[in-house]
Amino acid sequence: MIPSYYVCTGCAKRFDFEHREAVYYFGTAPIDNQLTSTDVLPAPGRPGWCKTCAKLCFVEDIKPLRVFEEAYGAVRAGQTVEYPAETTNLDASQARGQIATYLRWRMMRVHPARSLCCGGTNYQFLDVEQPLLKHSECDFGVIEAQYVFPGSYNGPGPGVYSAANIHILDIEGLLIGLLTTRSRRSAIWNVAPAAYEPLRSD
Repeated sequence: MIPSYYVCTGCAKRFDFEHREAVYYFGTAPIDNQLTSTDVLPAPGRPGWCKTCAKLCFVEDIKPLRVFEEAYGAVRAGQTVEYPAETTNLDASQARGQIATYLRWRMMRVHPARSLCCGGTNYQFLDVEQPLLKHSECDFGVIEAQYVFPGSYNGPGPGVYSAANIHILDIEGLLIGLLTTRSRRSAIWNVAPAAYEPLRSD
């Protein structure tokens, strides 16, 4: 589970995620100003600290190919999995289809996991046993995870009342657009153009 935010133990400064969600685009046509939710799947992610941007970030979670193969074998056998996607609430056909798509993606993927803030690879994962990330602006503090459990949510979901601005990534993790708004019961998202700024080194 990704923390709600992080806090410095010394000065109590709070660090929030600028972006917490991303999707991979699996459509066959070039991305346009609209797409359907069936053309995308959620990108698994982990919390990290981007050393390039010096900020809290969401980082792609790309496990070894065998993990995807095992997940596909499990859903074909009628079992549920949590990675690369939670399949508990999917029927058997949907689960097989989604995990098969992730498996094909993993077989094609070449580039290491990227951070969502800049698309770079100079980051530190924060969900390890002892991340010990020192707050550079504080003499003694380290940055620790905080969890908030607000309860159940029965609203229409992201993109209905305000722009969601969810990152759309290609198969190599490059930013190719943003999911912005949609109608309450529509599977069609409006898309805004977006791309990462060039990095000096990657």
